[in-house]
Amino acid sequence: QGSSATRFRRGPQTARPSPASKQGAMGKSIRSKIKKRLRTAKRQRVDAMICVPREREHNESLRKVMEGRQVSLVKPKNAFKYPKERDAVFPQHEIMKPIDFRSSHLPMAGYAFRGNRKKYDGEQKEYMQTLSKQHPKVEVLAGGGAVLAATGQKVSKLEAELLATQVRNPQGAAAAAAPAAAAAAVAAAVEEEAEASG
Repeated sequence: QGSSATRFRRGPQTARPSPASKQGAMGKSIRSKIKKRLRTAKRQRVDAMICVPREREHNESLRKVMEGRQVSLVKPKNAFKYPKERDAVFPQHEIMKPIDFRSSHLPMAGYAFRGNRKKYDGEQKEYMQTLSKQHPKVEVLAGGGAVLAATGQKVSKLEAELLATQVRNPQGAAAAAAPAAAAAAVAAAVEEEAEASG
């Protein structure tokens, strides 16, 4: 029998793995430079696919107001409730293609890595600007629009609203379809200038 010190002697100390090493690398902060660049790449896609088309529609609406052609389109009636109305339509559920935020499908995500520079000059700057604008258009996977109850023809939502406006407000529909006087004047001025320069 040995002494108590011999019986309770411990073996060599081994380093225990930390919980972080088991789970992998730690998360990135909101101030991470790499994450900021990835968010910029995603924001560019949202701007190109959603924000820019929406602002163009708003600009077109404001231009119609300035030209005096602004007409509030009438919402067509639901054919399930009013099947005998001339502007009744069967609304169709629209399934939009979701925005692809995968890094492999984002044009600028490939340049968001540690150590990469942010400023470019000359041809490289033009290439990066062109690359940042390469985005797909918003697509409709299925459905959308409406089906006319009278003929069974499938039309877009705008066409259905125009048809309903023609039925309930013919004068407003005619004003909306009339060409803009200011736009016609500008087009004529441009043609005259082109002829004079030619």
